[in-house]
Amino acid sequence: MPKVTVTELQDFIDGVPFVHDLGLRIVEVEDGVCRGRLPYQPRFAQSYNLVHGGVTASLADTMAYMAHATLNGITRDTVTTNLTVTYLYAASEEALNAEGRVIKNGRKVLYGEVVITNDAGTRVAHATVTYLRLDYEPRG
Repeated sequence: MPKVTVTELQDFIDGVPFVHDLGLRIVEVEDGVCRGRLPYQPRFAQSYNLVHGGVTASLADTMAYMAHATLNGITRDTVTTNLTVTYLYAASEEALNAEGRVIKNGRKVLYGEVVITNDAGTRVAHATVTYLRLDYEPRG
């Protein structure tokens, strides 16, 4: 059973101004997995009317963290150390769906992946994210 609910994650997101302004909605949680939806906003468009890559990267970073929160609870002592996004399809004026999944839930390092799709199920991006736990205590 996840350590957090959809409502708790949504409340957390709504308390982070940048993420709140994106309009991300958490839709489902299970152990090590979090699913969310980012409705399209015209301000997300870059010069070719495609969703800006920074929006996609922010979505990926947030959703990987949310997946880890399902196992660890909400904590403010985790920071992103690496974010790699592979853009697979140019999303244009459409909502994005994201599934964050825990790959490694270590004592010091957390590793996750995120698959982002459009409503047709086309993969828009794949991301891997590494976090460092600042509350890490060495063994012994």
